[in-house]
Amino acid sequence: MGFNFSGIAINKNYKDNFEELQEKLGWTLEKTEEIDFETASANWKDEGICDVSFDENATLLFVSMDRCTNLHYLEDAAVFTFALSETSMAFYLGYSENGEEKREIMEVEDDRVTDDGEPLKAEENEDDTSEVIWNMIGEVLGEDFWSRAHDEKAYRYIFK
Repeated sequence: MGFNFSGIAINKNYKDNFEELQEKLGWTLEKTEEIDFETASANWKDEGICDVSFDENATLLFVSMDRCTNLHYLEDAAVFTFALSETSMAFYLGYSENGEEKREIMEVEDDRVTDDGEPLKAEENEDDTSEVIWNMIGEVLGEDFWSRAHDEKAYRYIFK
């Protein structure tokens, strides 16, 4: 069984204005509970759930893959949308800065279906799209994904 997860990394903390982020994404969410980061980042996010982690300078949303096959844009932030399915060897990444598309890749079983924009720094010397995704998550968050504390708080929301 491979790793399968998807989400949106944003280089801005929206903890104190999460309603604004929801409005910009066109989502309506209702908070249900506090969870830990390990639960939030677990394999296979169920449809209808949005787990959110905030740190000092970033917001990380974990949602189902269906919500992560298109670019997301924010006028005042860098946004990295990703879907990584090692089970089906399907990968998506979309990167935008200040509302402008910079890069989009969709790859299925080593076949690049979409390859738009200029290569990112995270792609230098990297042929594996899944590694590019991990590199970009770290770049947008300002820290390596794997260095995040597993007991860090996160929050579960449901789509309304």
